[in-house]
Amino acid sequence: MITKTIKSILLIGSVVLTSQLGFGQSTTKVNEADLERLVAAKVAMDKEGAFNDRYTIHIFQGENQEAGSVKSRYDALGLLWKSELKYEPPYHKVWIGKYRSRLEAERALLEVKKSFPHAFVMKPKG
Repeated sequence: MITKTIKSILLIGSVVLTSQLGFGQSTTKVNEADLERLVAAKVAMDKEGAFNDRYTIHIFQGENQEAGSVKSRYDALGLLWKSELKYEPPYHKVWIGKYRSRLEAERALLEVKKSFPHAFVMKPKG
């Protein structure tokens, strides 16, 4: 009787162990060259403006010289977000950052408003 119970336990244990080995997750190492290629592609797409569906912070619109001055003033603050000078006829505009969500943009806006109180969050048209 005891041998039959031990054999049953061993049989069940071996079936469970075998199924775990057969259906367990397998991992493969990511090729570093592929990873670097993907990161480079993402950076290039970001520079080309492929992510125009993101939110940005608008801090100025007006004449070219004044826009350049505002951009320089922002850049001198040394904040984390990149500034960009855009031209949308008839105005030159200074925009800051590209944020995935409105919440992320609003958090950055709190910091930007300390120096640019009229700044606001917007979502540029494609």
